[in-house]
This record gives sequence, C-alpha cells and structure tokens, in this order.
Amino acid sequence: MKKHIIAFLILLLAAGGSVGVFMKVRDKKEKETKQQEKEIADLNLFRFDSQSIDKIEITNPDGSYTVVSEDDKWVLAEGGDFVPDQDYMDLICTYFSSLTAMATHSGEPEVYGLNQENISTITMSGGGQSYTVNIGDASPTKECYYVTVDGRSEIFSVPTVYESGSNFSTHKMMLKSKLLVEYGDSDVNQITVIRDDKVVCDLTYDEKTEAWSLPEEYDTFQLDTTAVTSMINVMTRLEAEQMLDEDLTDMSKYGFDDPYAEVIVKSKDGSERHLIAGDFSNDNVYANFLVYDGENKDKNQVEVYFRSDVDFIDSEPIDFINTTLYNPTMYDLKGFSIDYNDQKYEFTFDHEQKKCFYNEQTIQMAVSSVLTALTNYYNSFSIYTVEEIDTDIKPELKDPLFTAEYEMIDGTKIVYQLVDAGNEQCYVFIDGEYTGEIINDDCLIGNSSVGNYFDILKSVANIK
Repeated sequence: MKKHIIAFLILLLAAGGSVGVFMKVRDKKEKETKQQEKEIADLNLFRFDSQSIDKIEITNPDGSYTVVSEDDKWVLAEGGDFVPDQDYMDLICTYFSSLTAMATHSGEPEVYGLNQENISTITMSGGGQSYTVNIGDASPTKECYYVTVDGRSEIFSVPTVYESGSNFSTHKMMLKSKLLVEYGDSDVNQITVIRDDKVVCDLTYDEKTEAWSLPEEYDTFQLDTTAVTSMINVMTRLEAEQMLDEDLTDMSKYGFDDPYAEVIVKSKDGSERHLIAGDFSNDNVYANFLVYDGENKDKNQVEVYFRSDVDFIDSEPIDFINTTLYNPTMYDLKGFSIDYNDQKYEFTFDHEQKKCFYNEQTIQMAVSSVLTALTNYYNSFSIYTVEEIDTDIKPELKDPLFTAEYEMIDGTKIVYQLVDAGNEQCYVFIDGEYTGEIINDDCLIGNSSVGNYFDILKSVANIK
C-alpha cells in the first residue's frame, strides 16, 4: 500500500514540475511577443488619412515652399512662381501617411546627413493635425533614407518607394510640374508649328462651329479631327524625363539659339505656352525643350523629352488631312471618259438595267465577276492617296498625263487631271485648277495601273 502512495506522490510532483516549466515558457513567450509588438509599434512613425492633408510645407537647400489644396488642386502659396507637380504632392501625402521605419540607429545626426546644413523638412497638415519629417542622406544602396520625426528622438531608416528615391527628393525641380503643357484637352484652341522662321502648320479651333481648321488655302481638304485630338492628348499628358536649368540666359547651351522648331499652344483663356525644340542627343533618343508661358521667355525651364514623344514638332498640314480622296462613284454618274496614253475611252451607264456601254459593247454589271472588274478599273483612278500638299507652288496645266471626265446624273461635269511633277509624282487638277495635292504616279504604271485593270476588265467582260 505504501508503495502505491509513494508512486502516486512521485507522479504528482513530476506533473507539478511540468506545469511550472510550462508556465515559465509561456511567460517568456508572452514577454517576447509584447517586446516584439512594442518594437513594431515604435517603428510606426505616422498613421493618418492622406486625404485630410490640405497644406504641405517643404524646406530644403533650394528654399522654402508652401503648397495648399484648392479645389482639389495643389497650388503654390509661397516660395516662387511655378505650378506644383500634382502627382508628387499626392505621393508625399500617400507615402508618409503610413510611414513605417525599417530600423532605428544611434550616433551623431551628422553621420546620417541630418545636420542643419543639408537637412530637408516636410510638414504635412490638415484636420487640425500636423506631421513633420526631417530627411537626411540615403543609404549607400539607395534602399532607404535616414530621417527623424517630430516627437521622437531616434534616427530611423525608412524604405524608398522608387529606386530613384523620388519620394524623398525635395529639391525645387522635383516640386515643379513636369507637364509639357498645363492645359486640359478641351482648353486648347490653337496650335502653331514654326520651323526655319516659317509657320508650317497652324490649327485653330472655332468655338462657334466647334470645329478645327487649317488656314483657308486648305479649305478644299477634309480635316482629320482624330489626328488633331490625338496630338492634343499627347501634348497635355506628356511629362519631362528630366528637368534641367531654369531661367536660362545662354540660349546656345542647349541649341535654343538655332532651334529645330517652336510650337505655340494657345488656350481659350488667352494664355499661351511656348515649346522650343533645341538640340537632340547623339542617338536621337532625347530632345531638349525650352518651355515658358506668354512673353515671359526669361522665366523659362529647360526640360528633356523622348524624341519619339514630341513628333508634333515635325507636323505638316498633311498630317491633319484625310489623304485618301474619292472622285464620284459610278452610281452617281451618267457616264465618264478617260484620255490616257493618247487614247480615249468612253463609258455610259444604264443603272436600272445594270449595264455599262463601251464602244457600243455591253458590260453586264449584273454579273458579279464583271462588276468586280469594272469597279476595280474605275477605282484605280477615282480613289487616290495624297502624298504631299504644297499650296505655295503654281504648276501649269500642260500636257496632262491622264484626264478623267465625269458626267453626273444631273448633267454637271467634273474634270480630273494629272500633270507630271517629276520624281514619279503628279500634280492634281480638278476643273482646271491645281488642288495643292501631289500624288504618286502608281495609277499610271505597274500592276495597280489603269491600263492593267482595263486589260483585266476586257478579259472578264469579253470586250475589245
């Protein structure tokens, strides 16, 4: 009996020991967890609603700037005369609203670039609260920046969002808007392109007709409004890749003394933006631009863009014109005649009977293959593509290479003629007047020529 009691007591003592060990382990883990939670909490520097911020004050070696929110737009209240970068201001608010440090550091502030000579300070305020961060140096790998915050004595390392560390770069060029044009799409009402001191393209918006137009010498052309709006969409969204000098005086530094082009963009409110294209990089990847508003050329900014993004500096009127043009369709005609290669060909239509007559021979338009051959032949000279537009020259209507005379159903006539322009091109004349259009002579030679399509028509329609 005593043996059983002794064994039981031994087991009870062993169990008690296990419980004691367990309690000690649990207490240790709880202490470690609390310590970890405290450490994590200590690294949480800011927690606020980024949308509540309506004022940002920035001080850096360049100067001091105050930006305020007005009608959902950041506006510079103090510190100069420039448009703030809207995205950058939003980035500041968003990034710092949940700022969490990676670690704390000890040592003198100067070691981390937090001495008064180099320090940059950002203070965000709104809703009766303010939050200040002092920014020092970046780590050698640019993975973090060293900062201090108001109310805390420690030095913290905080991660960068972008490899460039742009969320910590508070110098003036970072604060300035990178937009090429500070207008909305619907604000623009004139775009003028100048090259070699000559206006080469001038687009104007008429608010009464709500239409874009070129100068009156292009009134006979149909404007491609899609091309205009596409160019404006690029202009109003394009941002600089780099911001270089401001208030430049030596125009030869970036080639602005002999610019490649100048573009003037005017707004409905009467303001205007000047964009001067200077030098390009040796590989033609980048283009330098001098940008300024109105007559304030001395208050300028040098900006760098991808050359491929600013092709509007090469604009010509033809870029905004529908270049595929159409003479009347067969179904609008009583007949037509062609004078080509010293031969004349005459055709008349009976649309009700679906017949076409050529040299007293009948072409059965009701036969699908015949209609296709006739249509291809007719379109080979009645649909044409403009390669160039030159309204300054005055070519003479002499020795036309090709003449097509269209007689409309109402009896009116249209005469379409091509005159040799050299370089395998032709001037286009309609009713004896030069249209300003220059086309390739494809319709006169080769597989797409009038003669080739006529041979196919003769074979399919069995005519001579």
